Amino acid sequence: MRKIVTIITLLIMSLSTTTAASVTGGIPLRSDLFWSEEELSHFDFSAPVSENERNFYENTHIYLVTASPSEPVYVYFGHAGIVVETPESDAVMFDYGTFRFDESFYMNFIFGRLYYSVIPSYADSRYDSFISEDRTVYKLELMLSPEEKKTVLSFLSYNTLPENDTYLYHYYEDNCATRPRDIYNAATGGNFRTWAESQETGKSFRAWSTPYMHKSLFFAFVLNYLQGPRVDRPVSLYDACFLPDVLISAVSRYEGFEPEILHETRTREATPESYSLTGRSIIISAVAAFFILLTGAKHKALRIIGDISSALIWLFMGILSSVLLFMMVATNHNVTYGNWNVMIISPVVLVLSFLHFASIGRKEKRKSIGRVSRPMLITASVLLVLKGCLLDMMIQDNLAYYIFALSAYASEYYVSVRSVYRSVPLKRPEYVLGR
Repeated sequence: MRKIVTIITLLIMSLSTTTAASVTGGIPLRSDLFWSEEELSHFDFSAPVSENERNFYENTHIYLVTASPSEPVYVYFGHAGIVVETPESDAVMFDYGTFRFDESFYMNFIFGRLYYSVIPSYADSRYDSFISEDRTVYKLELMLSPEEKKTVLSFLSYNTLPENDTYLYHYYEDNCATRPRDIYNAATGGNFRTWAESQETGKSFRAWSTPYMHKSLFFAFVLNYLQGPRVDRPVSLYDACFLPDVLISAVSRYEGFEPEILHETRTREATPESYSLTGRSIIISAVAAFFILLTGAKHKALRIIGDISSALIWLFMGILSSVLLFMMVATNHNVTYGNWNVMIISPVVLVLSFLHFASIGRKEKRKSIGRVSRPMLITASVLLVLKGCLLDMMIQDNLAYYIFALSAYASEYYVSVRSVYRSVPLKRPEYVLGR
């Protein structure tokens, strides 16, 4: 028992070390990145326009345009852009969600250096692209003065210069929707932010984003596992505008009129208001526990199926937890920092995978699996108790992973104990028979 307590203590201490490494670590970033709020502060949105310019800007229209979610996974959350129509040119859409799949993209992505760009393109072609994918498209005109329109255009022109068009993408804090939000907020003199920050949502970044993963339980399970407590604090409506749907809804409320619908989907499901990963994790946990329990079946064929399935389950979870540990200590993915999931389901589960592969169809190896799963079961149980006692400290919304871990570890330990018990010869069978 002392060994188990020591192991748990060391694991808990190691998390604080990992968290510290995450916060102070990171990979050096490019020095020429474009930080919108900083650059926007250098532009005067109240600068007067000449009489010759006034007519031009009065007939210039600036719109916020959004497209509903689509596939693949990086389009699950929708898209937003700014469209500018002037009397002298075709409508142009400014997209802040563009990236290039070059030879450096994947390495930069792994280390959290998400270099995105703003690219202007013809708005009609972008509309056609959204409509061809049957995505709902909203268009909302921003009620700006000629002075504000002139400065917005100046800023967009400045922002699209090759030396200014790159920024560091962040899932929640700096994406294709927050950039138009920042521009609109600057044009309103900060009034939009003041209003939106006064609107409490009672929801966290995780609660806002998870319903957009409803199309794939697999991605919902994986992406939420990788995200730590940083995304579980309640946010205001202004912060929630990282989602294009929320952004256009908030701006519409602020402006006081509804957006125009350019196209309404006929085939795509609406994003649900809420999505319970915890409830769905019960199904995942039940399936995993079923295959683990098969390893204790009487028939060898069933044991083989159970061992192979269990080995693959633990292999996947071991790789996933190893990826999380790497992201926490060696990358700029700050949403992973201080993630308790790395202790609930740690890279040590790779040992369980190896043991299942080594004992396919054989009962003799169950004792080793029990020795590994028992401390894991105790660790997860202790962490769950601590979570219940220290809700303010352990705010991470990760009950789904406790359910999975506890059911899987308990199943492993149960099969191990049962197999060992069966393997012990009975010297006094009369006691068993009740004689």
